[in-house]
Amino acid sequence: MSAGTAPADDHDHDRTGAVRAVESDLEYFRTKRFEPRVLQLVRRGALSFADLVTGPRAAAANGGEPPMGSLDERVRRLQDELDAYVTGIAAMSLPGMTVSLVIDDVRRERGDYDPFFRLAKRHHDGTLEERVGHLESELAEARGVLEAVTAALVARGEIAPGAVEARRRELAALGYRNGARIVARAWTDPGFKQRLLSTGREALRDLDVPPGRLGRLAVAEDTDEVHNVVVCTLCSCYPHDLLGDPPWWYRSDEYKARIVEDPRAALDEMFGLPVDAGRTVRVHDSTSDLRWMVLPRRPAGTEGWDEDRLAALVTSESLVGVAELELPR
Repeated sequence: MSAGTAPADDHDHDRTGAVRAVESDLEYFRTKRFEPRVLQLVRRGALSFADLVTGPRAAAANGGEPPMGSLDERVRRLQDELDAYVTGIAAMSLPGMTVSLVIDDVRRERGDYDPFFRLAKRHHDGTLEERVGHLESELAEARGVLEAVTAALVARGEIAPGAVEARRRELAALGYRNGARIVARAWTDPGFKQRLLSTGREALRDLDVPPGRLGRLAVAEDTDEVHNVVVCTLCSCYPHDLLGDPPWWYRSDEYKARIVEDPRAALDEMFGLPVDAGRTVRVHDSTSDLRWMVLPRRPAGTEGWDEDRLAALVTSESLVGVAELELPR
């Protein structure tokens, strides 16, 4: 458990870590997810380079407003802008396009097989405020290009008008279903599971999940020997974009006090979850920058199930550790 005296609305906030995370994710999604896909669209005739030129120009024309607010507010705005960029990239990949983007072709385009094709990554130096300023400009540029590409695909009839916006709303409304997708992938893909447990936030890129206002993600795996549960001892830090809104009891003083003082009794008495005496109960403290989720045990009898069917078993309570999963009766 971590301890501290941070104010209730800022549990151990690390601005430098948050900026570093935005820098890393922006470069990944730009060079691995978006720009190679655009180059493939150009090669296959769905777009032209002339379509792309308008993107940076539009971003430059609309990006003259000076940054407003405190440094903390600007960092949080960057996190929101990154989410919008990631969601926009995911929303651009819609079924029904006449041009089919073969995954292996995109991998080749982004340099997975030949370093010659790798897009150069940008590096950020200077003070924290200077790095924030660079990111504000780069995210405005990136979103301008994304908007230009999306508009061009609509104009050429590759995407139906309104389809991207509808898909964006659908992705934004997923709530804890993002967490369920993560769990289902971890249950079925050992490589992803290893990356999830070791790198957390970075592993989410495999699913194009927007990280939200998340510096680092830690994932605690339930096993036959260990049961994990999550709390925020000082306020209500919670990975909202992965797990949706926290349950009402997560914010309560009773939950915070009891789960720390006697987690085994609290789980049994508050949630009807008796944990076997032979299993250790571990409590993890979420903060503004290190947020926890639980990887629950996969129910027996689900061998051979696909990810969608497995994800439907996952509950918001299991992602915090106050419930175990079982097959529906």
